Amino acid sequence: MTANPPPVWVDATGLYSALPSDGSIGDVMVGGDPTVIQGGDVVKGCSEMIKSPCAGVQAAGLRDMEARGSADKARIEFSLFTFATADEASTMMKDLAEHERKQSAEYGAPAKPVTVNTGADETVAMQDGDRFDVVMRVGAVVSHLNASYTKLGNVEYAAKVQIARVKSVSNGINPDR
Repeated sequence: MTANPPPVWVDATGLYSALPSDGSIGDVMVGGDPTVIQGGDVVKGCSEMIKSPCAGVQAAGLRDMEARGSADKARIEFSLFTFATADEASTMMKDLAEHERKQSAEYGAPAKPVTVNTGADETVAMQDGDRFDVVMRVGAVVSHLNASYTKLGNVEYAAKVQIARVKSVSNGINPDR
């Protein structure tokens, strides 16, 4: 009998590498420095953001990227949350997806589900006008992409890159090498 492998997991330091770097989403997408939050600040921030306890959250990483130049308004906000267990991550992932769905309904028609192939263990994706939200879980890591002014194919590509980077860092591989 083969033991179950440990879930994908990334520590706070690994979040810096797991978040997309300039050039990893495409030559035109650039952004500021990633931000990583730990301890009580991440629990408080996560709980306030999605109106849920965020049990087990250990760290969060954030990075905004946008199209270089002024001709294209494309923008993607990447958020990663790491948890002690895959079950805690799954609960938060579902809470976050429901929060995004409810939030879109507050401003008109609720977001419509869309299919996005991400390579994650769980994925919920939705579109509200020119805005996409993709909430994913891989192991004990939750990823949220909030994209605007871009096409679904670009969002799917960014989601695949994000999940691949999380898996690489979890396996001790620098995704930028």
